[in-house]
Amino acid sequence: MARRTKAEAETTRAAILDAAEQLFFQFGVSRTTLEKIAQAANVTRGAIYWHFDNKADVFNAMLERVRLPFQHLLAEVDSNPHVDPFLQVRDLMVNALQMIANSEQLHRVLTIVFHRCEYLDELNPAVNKQDELDAQTIAVMQRAFARAEQAGMLRTGVSPRLAASAFHMYVGGIISSYLLKPQQCDLDQHAAVLIDAMLQGLKQR
Repeated sequence: MARRTKAEAETTRAAILDAAEQLFFQFGVSRTTLEKIAQAANVTRGAIYWHFDNKADVFNAMLERVRLPFQHLLAEVDSNPHVDPFLQVRDLMVNALQMIANSEQLHRVLTIVFHRCEYLDELNPAVNKQDELDAQTIAVMQRAFARAEQAGMLRTGVSPRLAASAFHMYVGGIISSYLLKPQQCDLDQHAAVLIDAMLQGLKQR
């Protein structure tokens, strides 16, 4: 009985997150209330509060569902310090772009983060979590570019920190633009070309 109750609780939690994801995507975060989420998920507000503290908590849990695969990709970069660092960064970002191109859920959630989130005070905890992931991504790439610098592979005059920050901004711009107008390119097919174009500018000639 206890096992079934736990399974039912997980089903309810997933239904709440699914409903929140759809409503955040359609109407934006500020216009979506817990009451609307409860109605869409066919649960009571009490059920929401059983699983989440507030809307920011719901928002953050929605993000966590799609962040884990990318965090695994980041961990692979740090766990293989002897691999060509440029190849590591290339694989990391090509995989990330292709994941976005091939996952409707990831596309939807990132659209919420980039274009449907008004960064209200009540969402600061969730926004801070996204900022933490951005900082983690830059730090991992910075360590990779530091290895490239030590090997004489990084372009003279470009620090590992600058290379990581510039690359992060470049990819962020691609993602933001693609989310608004997916028809601009076949992101799955062109991911490698887009990443290689930036990496070539960072390599020592």
